[in-house]
Amino acid sequence: MNGIAKLTKRSSMILLAFLILFSVLLAGHAASYTASLPVLITSAGQCPDAFVVKVLFDRAKISSEYDELAEVDKLKGMKTLILVLGGSAKGLGAAGIDEDEELARIKRIIDKAKELKISTVGIHIGGEARRGPLSAKFIEASAPRCDYLIVKEDGNADGYFTKLGASKNIPVTVIKDSNEIGGIFKTVFGIK
Repeated sequence: MNGIAKLTKRSSMILLAFLILFSVLLAGHAASYTASLPVLITSAGQCPDAFVVKVLFDRAKISSEYDELAEVDKLKGMKTLILVLGGSAKGLGAAGIDEDEELARIKRIIDKAKELKISTVGIHIGGEARRGPLSAKFIEASAPRCDYLIVKEDGNADGYFTKLGASKNIPVTVIKDSNEIGGIFKTVFGIK
């Protein structure tokens, strides 16, 4: 074998080993993170993805409460708060609030969840389309304060969420398809 062929074969083996290790680590995060029911799903940025997550929970037959404009009073009796990350100017307009009001609401609800020791999970399924400047404000206000993050692969193309997870010791599960969420949460909540 010539030098280039050996290098290519060695590079391929190293890449394969890395991919296997990476997939095991990702799967391990989902399996090692646990939370409890009941759960409240809300938006962090008023994108319609929060409703999609509620539908995915319903399909998986996981009971959840949904309120896109949830305030701290909705946390009463909850064990897990799910923040669906992504901004929408149209969603903010429909809700009758502006960016600053939404950021203040997110801060209030996360602060209260932390005070009550409620597990906080951030989900970003909007992909690249929900990674613009508007969404960035809500993601940056929420994601670093979450206990666990689930993100769609195309929304993490720049590695933002995986780097954040590594720097803040937040487990991150990267998914290819939003339909994986039901199975992940069955594991997280210990549902058979």
